[in-house]
Amino acid sequence: MINLNELGWNNSFEDQFLPYQKQGLSAGRVLKEVRQQYTLYTEEGILCGDVSGHFHFTALDRSDYPTVGDWVVFRKCGDYAQIEQVLNRTSAFSRNSSGKEIQEQVVAANIDYLCIVCGLDGGRNFNLRSIERFIAMTLEGGARPVIVLNKADLCSDRESAILQAESIAGNIPIHIISAVTGEGVDNFSKSFEKGSTLAFSGQSGVGKSSLINCLLGMETLKTGKLRETDLRGRHTTTHKELFFLPSGAMVIDTPGMRELQLWGSLESLDEAYSDINEAAKRCRFRNCTHQNEPGCAVRELLIDGSLEVARYENYSDMRAELSFIESRVNDKKRQQRKAKEKALSKLIRRSLKSDKRK
Repeated sequence: MINLNELGWNNSFEDQFLPYQKQGLSAGRVLKEVRQQYTLYTEEGILCGDVSGHFHFTALDRSDYPTVGDWVVFRKCGDYAQIEQVLNRTSAFSRNSSGKEIQEQVVAANIDYLCIVCGLDGGRNFNLRSIERFIAMTLEGGARPVIVLNKADLCSDRESAILQAESIAGNIPIHIISAVTGEGVDNFSKSFEKGSTLAFSGQSGVGKSSLINCLLGMETLKTGKLRETDLRGRHTTTHKELFFLPSGAMVIDTPGMRELQLWGSLESLDEAYSDINEAAKRCRFRNCTHQNEPGCAVRELLIDGSLEVARYENYSDMRAELSFIESRVNDKKRQQRKAKEKALSKLIRRSLKSDKRK
């Protein structure tokens, strides 16, 4: 028997689940997802399943479907689980799906911490601008970001790496560790309380799977051998999965990303770029674009060197990207609302005609 409280179950999920419980349904947490086939942790053990036909019919977007970390309501059919509903998420780490369509893809749900893993082995594995994108999306989804500098054994100048990370971190914790030697792993593991859920994300090849294996104390996840040309690991994670750590915390491994496609609103940048946000409040004009307007406090930071040009440019690029996404999402919502209103109007007309015949 599995105690759901040990999986992160709380009063919020309990209240949502109560109406379904009265219908004889059960609750479980998604452990693994592979091509819309799900493995669930339940009080009765581990079950496999997929979503019901009704779920398929009522789901509007990709984000409506379960993902790893979700709490779901299901109907047990023998040894199989038929998922009927996804309970409201307390947090989510999302990105824009690949392709031309603007659509939210939920990478991990109901997480307390998002560990942004970087590699200190040189090259693009340690990129401040990429870390800033991950920080913004983590805060947007309601989780707490943690910066993890992995592969410390391959770093010749740790102090410089830490100083660079601190320049954008603010109050975000920074851990420097090595999954190979085990350096810093114990303290890192102890920083997460029992019952909490953390997700690991970052660019491909930064050592997420190796780090999780180190935390678990076993070779649970497949890892790639180091390339002889540059001693970097190959990306190996192809699906999302949740694991239990010896400490009682849970960790979700996610596939590596070449680039994080943004998802969310412009408000997500306010906390991630608090220095720019605070300066913007002092601008002469409320709608200041921080380009050429007189009395721009953000431009003043650039002139006196308090704000790094590369950080500002990254902020501007993300702001433009999120503005575009916001406008497309709003258009999509308007279209969906019109379609619902049209369908409702059609139903009312049919009902009135039926009443007249009677």
